[in-house]
Amino acid sequence: MTRRMSLASIALAVLLTVALQAQTNYFPAKTFGDDPQLDQFVAHWYASQLKALGEPSMLESSGDPSIESYRFLWLRTFHHPVAIRVDVQKDGKGLLVTKIASGAGGYEPGKLITDSRTELSREEVQRVIAKINESGFWKIPSYSREKGGADGSEWVMEAAVHGKYHLVTVWSPIRGPIHDLGLLFLFDLAKIEIPKNEMY
Repeated sequence: MTRRMSLASIALAVLLTVALQAQTNYFPAKTFGDDPQLDQFVAHWYASQLKALGEPSMLESSGDPSIESYRFLWLRTFHHPVAIRVDVQKDGKGLLVTKIASGAGGYEPGKLITDSRTELSREEVQRVIAKINESGFWKIPSYSREKGGADGSEWVMEAAVHGKYHLVTVWSPIRGPIHDLGLLFLFDLAKIEIPKNEMY
């Protein structure tokens, strides 16, 4: 009996290890601060929204040096989660992927209700890359809680470029580089229509 229990325990441990390894890892440890609880909370929150949107892990994508991809994630407390991604193709053109879920960014994400794909020209792709590089994105710290609150929105910009990964998230910005990049993705690229009372 004891041996059977011990074999069962080993089997369970192996299965749990395999399951944990199979889980998608969306963010590096300590991306959202040195406090492990806060880091895990934010990482789980963002990851659950991205999974509901059917979005890949850009952290894992960055392991492939041939990949160049940029994503804006918009999590408003009371409105639909939105993810807009630009995947740069080998020929220099781009694929614009726009996804919206039925839930709310501060609660359950719901189900995928919008999943559209549009081709971008080389010129459009180069304009996006130039805007990101000019914004100083790669030098902005990933996470800061100098400003925060219970209700608002997270503006999250990610990039996986030739083996390099970076993320910046800002709480309810009304100006600044991540705000400007968010508007670029929302309106110039995805051309989403947002009522004024849902823009925050």
